[in-house]
Amino acid sequence: MKQDERGYVLILVLVTMAALAVLSLAAIQVNLATNKQTNLRVDETQLDTDVKGVLDVLVADLRATFPLHDANVVQPYMENEQLFQAKVETVLKQDTLYAGTRQSGDNDIRYSITRSTADQANAPFTTVLTLTATGTTKAKPEQPMQTSSYSQEVYVTALPSFLYYVLGSDDTLTVNGPPKIEGNLFAGTKLALERDAKYQLKDQINTLNNSASSRFYLDGRIDLGNGATCDGCETPNYFTNSTTPGVNYEPEIGPVESTFSRFNLNYSVIQFANRHRATAGKLPYTNSPKQTLFQSTLIPTSTISPFLKQTYVVDGETTPRERPTEFIDSSQLNSVQTLQLVNLPVGVTGPMVITKSITNSTVPLLLNGDVTIDALDTITISRPLIINGDLTIRGKVAFNTTVYTLGDAFIDRADLLPVASGANDSSLVLLAEGKILLNRINEFQDSSSTLQAFMYSASTEPTRLYSVGSIVNMKGGLYSKGPLEVNTFRGSFKSLPQQANKQAYFAPGNVIASPDVDDSRLVMEYNEGVFRQIDTLPVTNQLQLFVGQQLKK
Repeated sequence: MKQDERGYVLILVLVTMAALAVLSLAAIQVNLATNKQTNLRVDETQLDTDVKGVLDVLVADLRATFPLHDANVVQPYMENEQLFQAKVETVLKQDTLYAGTRQSGDNDIRYSITRSTADQANAPFTTVLTLTATGTTKAKPEQPMQTSSYSQEVYVTALPSFLYYVLGSDDTLTVNGPPKIEGNLFAGTKLALERDAKYQLKDQINTLNNSASSRFYLDGRIDLGNGATCDGCETPNYFTNSTTPGVNYEPEIGPVESTFSRFNLNYSVIQFANRHRATAGKLPYTNSPKQTLFQSTLIPTSTISPFLKQTYVVDGETTPRERPTEFIDSSQLNSVQTLQLVNLPVGVTGPMVITKSITNSTVPLLLNGDVTIDALDTITISRPLIINGDLTIRGKVAFNTTVYTLGDAFIDRADLLPVASGANDSSLVLLAEGKILLNRINEFQDSSSTLQAFMYSASTEPTRLYSVGSIVNMKGGLYSKGPLEVNTFRGSFKSLPQQANKQAYFAPGNVIASPDVDDSRLVMEYNEGVFRQIDTLPVTNQLQLFVGQQLKK
């Protein structure tokens, strides 16, 4: 019996040892497979890192090819569109082996730089590039070859940075009061925020208190220039992005991601004219637009005098006489289809007055003197204007073009509309060498008019927007080279007799302050549809790079 038991024990030991051997072998195989998978994952991670690193190098090379420079310098490739496109051709690559040091020795990476399918031939000084990098691991025993590919789009454009902001300043941006803003803000040196608004009556500056619980509605980002600060951004419960505010909402605030350049108005005006000087030779960028376009002999004077005539009778004569007026005859003006100066008739004092629509054309009209656009009925301006003087706009005017004025711009009780009602793809792009004034828009009323426009002031003097008694509803943007101060009230005013003085509206018992976002008297919404009128948009003398995300293919 004992002998049988010893046999059973021996058999049990042998079986156990065999089982352990099988388990050990299985464990070794699992361990080898795990190590193999780990190596594959490590290789894949390193490969992704290498490929994305090469894209970073390509972007850095593009920045070096199109660097920022002194604001008054015009690089050779910015002289005309042909030279720009030739410069772009020098950076294009097709399936090129990367020979730099940004990849490990176990990976080979090839890259391409091509024109994107999103590139538009009619976009001035603008191209969209697609960067693609593909990496493969070198062959290893018992490991399959791995491949990783990433792409990235880079916009290279001379379109001015102010077109990307709903509100901004190269200098200090001050916002007194809680507006409702959908879009991004930019402050070049400082952003200052206060809850209460200022308003001006005659020469006296006063303060109007907003509700203590009202909040700055911002559905967007706050970009700051290098070294810029923000006073008020840390105030608790100051911002919201909802009409039913939550607690402690904070927008994204910080240095701008892309490198933006300052806008050069002088270059922009002359370049705009140069787009239509193919056979006559390009205008130089050495002098001001006033000198180059209006005070030299480089631009011919129109032989057509597009002004309405007035009939009058001289005492003692029976035959009526005619004399020109300052009112523009749109039908004659539309016949000017080349780059020519339009002057007031001799003996007529300005301003030139436009009361009828101007038909579509990409050739700018050069109007030598002050201009007033005075619309009795809704009119449409579909042609670029370059004005050597001040511009005043009144009435309902639809725009889908760019207007330069070498003086000040006054928006006086005007509606600036899209060409098609409710459309986003047409705007006024207004660039003023002087100040921009928005004057008395729906004063002390609860309804709002529309301003579908992007406005830029090149003046270094402060630009001020008052939306306290008035209501301003802007779909576009407002940007200033100098300080920009915005004052706004959230609430309403009790009705008063028509003859009541303005100070009575601001009396404590007549003001109804509100925390509700929908009661904002300044409403601004960014309109990206402006880029659909790409062939008439202004450009500046520096190229900027807008870099998209790296996407795995």
